[in-house]
Amino acid sequence: MKRGVLFVGLLMVPVFLLVLGCGGEPTNELAAAKGALENARAAEADKYAPDVFTQAENSIAEAENLIAQKKYREAKKLLMDAKNVAETAATQAATNKDNTKTEVEDYLAAIDQGMKQLKETQDLAKQWGIPKKERELADELAAWNVNLEKARAEYDAGNYYAAKELAASVHQELVAKDSGLREAIMAKQK
Repeated sequence: MKRGVLFVGLLMVPVFLLVLGCGGEPTNELAAAKGALENARAAEADKYAPDVFTQAENSIAEAENLIAQKKYREAKKLLMDAKNVAETAATQAATNKDNTKTEVEDYLAAIDQGMKQLKETQDLAKQWGIPKKERELADELAAWNVNLEKARAEYDAGNYYAAKELAASVHQELVAKDSGLREAIMAKQK
């Protein structure tokens, strides 16, 4: 009989420890989730994977509320999920940042090509008698060059998102101006 009680008692110890482990405040999980979130922030996930990053932030905040309400089991699960989401945000940020860098490089190359094409279009416009005020773009070129230099500076600083916004704007304006001149030339040709 003593052996049976002792045996049952020994079986109950791990169960008791497991119950105690699940019921306590999830400080390790909170630290791990916050650490993963900081790693994601360092990877610029707030900029390059904002939706996923915000989801992790919100989950941690919700878990902290649950901890304050002493709902440790729910908080622990939420924190483990938040940690995984934060890690996903960091990974996505790295990929998105690389993709954004490539997009900026593509825009810069397209702008260089577009500037050459615009020069050709201006020369053609002059041949077709398009008024000088329509084909001379000194003010626009000056503004584009300022923004282009800003885009290159942002790119060099690793701020690819800001560089993309500036380069995309210059490219869009450049293409629109070239299209407008080509339309004017086509109208003259009719």
